[in-house]
Amino acid sequence: MHLVVDEMLVRERKEWTAWFDEVVDLEGDGTWAARGCGELKLAVDAARVQVRGSVTADIPRECDCCLAHFLHTVGAKVAEVCLMGEAESGDAAWDEDNEVWRVGLGGRVDVTEMVRQAILLALPTRGVCGDDCPRARELDTTQHEAQVDPRWAGLTQLQRMGEDDGRPEA
Repeated sequence: MHLVVDEMLVRERKEWTAWFDEVVDLEGDGTWAARGCGELKLAVDAARVQVRGSVTADIPRECDCCLAHFLHTVGAKVAEVCLMGEAESGDAAWDEDNEVWRVGLGGRVDVTEMVRQAILLALPTRGVCGDDCPRARELDTTQHEAQVDPRWAGLTQLQRMGEDDGRPEA
């Protein structure tokens, strides 16, 4: 979804709601995409364009534990400000130095890129197909046991002894 800055400035109303319903290319090369849907509130004045709202996306993932494929539903908040003014190109671009979007007059604001970034930031780093994933439970127990610091081995033995004789644990 592209918004043309000049068209937004001449509108009678300076705030409006836009429905976002597009396929979002998450990788940038077409290999990983999801449909994003949501409601965005747009506001424009002489200095900036504000994009706020929430979107949801069903993202195809692969379970990190059992390697099964599943759809992960992610909800993301979008809150971006795009400053208008002198920009090298007319279209909105991320200014790394100031960490802000910038767009020139007559340029376009690519809302899809803002939504893409919000979805990726909301995506959990570990993808698990569900609570009933048998491999996830196996990995959790083996990782927990493997992560016990050897300096705490004596305490672990005492805890197990408390469980075995029926006394409450300390």
